[in-house]
Amino acid sequence: MVRYLTLERLGQSAIITLNNPPANLLTTDSLNELAATVQTLDSDPNIRAVVITGNGETFFSAGADLKQFASNDGTAADKVLDAFTNALQSIRQYRGVTVAAINGYAMGGGLECALACDYMVAERGAKLGLPEAKVGIIPAAGGTKTLADKVGVAWAKRIILGGEVLSAQKAFDIGLIEELVDQGFAKIVALSLANKVAMQAPSAVAAARKLIEESPNRTLAQHLSAEREAVRQLIGGEEQKEGVSAFLNKRLPSWAEAEGDD
Repeated sequence: MVRYLTLERLGQSAIITLNNPPANLLTTDSLNELAATVQTLDSDPNIRAVVITGNGETFFSAGADLKQFASNDGTAADKVLDAFTNALQSIRQYRGVTVAAINGYAMGGGLECALACDYMVAERGAKLGLPEAKVGIIPAAGGTKTLADKVGVAWAKRIILGGEVLSAQKAFDIGLIEELVDQGFAKIVALSLANKVAMQAPSAVAAARKLIEESPNRTLAQHLSAEREAVRQLIGGEEQKEGVSAFLNKRLPSWAEAEGDD
């Protein structure tokens, strides 16, 4: 039984709402539920994009429940960190696109969860930070890398080492979030972005996503070769044929039918 989140399916998109009031804290149990839910959606061909948000108006998620670390037990801490790793990796490995709709505070593991998504939308009143050093620990679910990848090393140091909590406006200014919206609109805008992805050819989305993520590790020449190979694999596929046919005949493509013909 799902206890710590809610799941809605809207067309080809799904909305996962973290629901562990009052601050939507992330526990071993809630993280395991999140991982299982994303994995279920990943195996559902009818769902092509996922929005993750928090219940209520104040918190996306305040991060890990620090009571889990109060015993100073390394083994217990490992269980929490394993749950974080599995949940966030399930988000990163999702075959479609994931969008974080930040509706309030996204702190610590909550921000790491949002950083695992492909892009982030935040409401103007939201606050974002990785303040783990204030309680004697550090981000350990990928935050020291994903934040640095997103905003650069200098800003990552300022946020993590200084325990700085950013306003949504500042987060937008430095490129931490992709969209800044008014109060109450994060989920709506995130769902709109998710639906745009759901309209594209699934195989093309998967191929392009992989190329984008691997691009920092390649030279331009290497990347051009990889792009050409990806195009060769897409050419002649049912989705590619359906996409071209729909364009030439001025109609919307039917990706479900194209997938069924594979």
